[in-house]
Amino acid sequence: MYLRPAFTETDLDRLAAMIAENSFGMLVTRTDAGMEASHVPFLVARDGDSLVLSAHLGGPNTQCAAFEGGQALAIFGGPHAYIAPGWYATQPAVPTWDYIAVHVHGVLEPVDDAAGTLEILHGLSAHDPLGFTPDTPPASYMEGMLRGIRAFRLRSTKIEGQWKMSQNRSAADRQGVVAGLRAQGETAVADIIAATLVEKSE
Repeated sequence: MYLRPAFTETDLDRLAAMIAENSFGMLVTRTDAGMEASHVPFLVARDGDSLVLSAHLGGPNTQCAAFEGGQALAIFGGPHAYIAPGWYATQPAVPTWDYIAVHVHGVLEPVDDAAGTLEILHGLSAHDPLGFTPDTPPASYMEGMLRGIRAFRLRSTKIEGQWKMSQNRSAADRQGVVAGLRAQGETAVADIIAATLVEKSE
């Protein structure tokens, strides 16, 4: 990822929290056929100065061949919004796009045991609004489902965080952006930019 110093985020707790809040990411690997990508939900955990991502793919997915030590990239996108130049106090100006993105590079490892796979499935089922867990269906049904998937972990070797939230603009410009975004209903990005004003004043 092309990282600009003004927008680079290195706080591992903040990066992990962003992934947890935006956990539907993209797994990219290289196969004999070229680059492949799958869109899957991930779990994230800290391991010292690294992150460990956990997820699963369908067994027939060709990316499963990379699970034995293959290199991979997981991509996560956070809140984003178009920034109109008319919101800036400083003129002339041009439009831009504010966004948050995290790239996790690392090595894949398979989770071949049923207990490890079920642990991942339990974590992923925390999203269910009706309380579904892997224990909900009959055991015989889940056994069949487990045979059809391949779980894996991705241990980070490099983490890149881009937190482009108008930090390179003046306080007056950012205040204008916050007001403009809120008028458009883009409260998530507006709140993050507003927080940069508080951080700078502290």
